[in-house]
Amino acid sequence: MRKLSTIIFFVFLWSYNGFAENINVKKKIKFPKDIVQGYKNDMGSLWGLSCTYSNDNKCMTPNYAYKIVNKDKDYPVRLGKKSVRMELRKGDCHQKRKGSYNDCKASPPAERHEFSLEWDKFTGINGKTWHTYSIFLPSDTTVINSSWITMGQFHNVDYDKPPVNFDLKNKYFELVTRFHCIHPSKFKKSCNSNDNPKAIKKIINSEKLFGQWNDFIVNANWTSNIKKGFFKLWVNGKLVYHFVGRTVVPKDQITVQFGIYRGAARSSDEANHVVYYDEIRKAKSCKKLKLEKFGYLCKDLENQKMEKIYKGCLRCNAATMAKVVLPVPGIPVILGDNG
Repeated sequence: MRKLSTIIFFVFLWSYNGFAENINVKKKIKFPKDIVQGYKNDMGSLWGLSCTYSNDNKCMTPNYAYKIVNKDKDYPVRLGKKSVRMELRKGDCHQKRKGSYNDCKASPPAERHEFSLEWDKFTGINGKTWHTYSIFLPSDTTVINSSWITMGQFHNVDYDKPPVNFDLKNKYFELVTRFHCIHPSKFKKSCNSNDNPKAIKKIINSEKLFGQWNDFIVNANWTSNIKKGFFKLWVNGKLVYHFVGRTVVPKDQITVQFGIYRGAARSSDEANHVVYYDEIRKAKSCKKLKLEKFGYLCKDLENQKMEKIYKGCLRCNAATMAKVVLPVPGIPVILGDNG
């Protein structure tokens, strides 16, 4: 019996040490300005990485979850010398703390390694802002049969439905919006992007998505005022989406999240995902983003117009819904409402 106990003890010790070697205890990360600029908060521009907490409430994150990489080591970098590499593997589930929400036990189950800006006293983003981020998906990126694969979000601080997602879908990239969910007629009711398929737009086709950098530029007025709110998205210097209406829940604010968040992979899937991020920037004006370093001019961006604009309806009935056309080369035109 004593011999058996000794064997069990050493097996446990080996397992624990093996686990510890594969885990970094990380709660807050400050990125170099080469990668992230303009995001400041009461906690000094710190970012939190989704992780699984141990029994003693230590934040545990696999070593491979993220890594600051260098251009001189032949890693892809958009500008400067560094970017951040993120990887998600099957079974990587987020749990904020012991006994709290757990991705693996959710319905449907999910997996993620995702950064979000750590807000103290809920000092989130509101008003008129400009944002950029660049993303690189390797040429050998795996296509899995997942319910969703999100690689960037503008999320409400309190409300659980993010108004904007950037998702990988099969071999293309799409914009997913839920502005219709925060309209007064829908707010606090059951609502999701799937309720309105016209709120989902293809923005990058497969031939331009993999093995190269893609740049996203956003100009938004984050407000609950239906008449003053707006959201514009440029992809690689071309305006592809323009919404006018409520962009944030009343008395709430916006935060930014980037990384990989997806529906749990099936057991048969080869399910590792790797993504590189760079030039994650925020500013009060286009000029302060210094987009000329990307090869873009603010004047050229701001002069672009959509043929028609998505509008948040004031009364939210069929007569007041706005029809839109998205004139993106190579992408089917979609007519419909986004109220």
